Amino acid sequence: MIVTAGVQAQTTTNEFQQSPNEIIPDANPTGLFSTIVVSGISGTIQNVTVTLDITNGWNGDLFAYLQFDSGYAVLLNRIGKSDTNSYGSGTSGMDVVFSDAAATDIHLSGGNEGDLLTGTWQPDGRETDPQLAVSTDPRTALLESFNNLDPNGTWTLFVADMASGYQSTLVSWGIVFTTVPEPTTIQFLASFGGLAAVGAWWRRRKTF
Repeated sequence: MIVTAGVQAQTTTNEFQQSPNEIIPDANPTGLFSTIVVSGISGTIQNVTVTLDITNGWNGDLFAYLQFDSGYAVLLNRIGKSDTNSYGSGTSGMDVVFSDAAATDIHLSGGNEGDLLTGTWQPDGRETDPQLAVSTDPRTALLESFNNLDPNGTWTLFVADMASGYQSTLVSWGIVFTTVPEPTTIQFLASFGGLAAVGAWWRRRKTF
């Protein structure tokens, strides 16, 4: 019989930042794309967080997602929009961190109208058409979709302003992920003959 033992090393934290400082076209679903190219990282992704810095505008107008390989997470989908609020959150600009482990969904962030939104939030996660999205929609596109992927390649952020009247600027964004090396596998024979051979080797070693 072959017995396999896995030995796993500590995780490594990796951080990448991009600073487009570009205006997000107002009331234009074609939006704005920004990319980060990751290379030279070993192991697979265990966890991802995202930073996002946007100035001015009306946060309830914005739709944003992060895509990489087979992973896809909706960061913003007209936050604050609900069955009773068709305009969404009137907070202006944000300097936030997205984490699946945060306490609250950013769609429910609320806040005083006109203020900068800050803090750490769960991503919106709603894949609904941004023109129809409301708070009760299911949340199916979270950051966990990137877990277990090889992080090397092109990460793409998309941001669009879906309603007219206010203009936002994408100042910067970043990804922070922890990677874990592939387990080191040790195999040894657990058969009677294999154990006997190991025992004989050990007895000889003790006489050296």
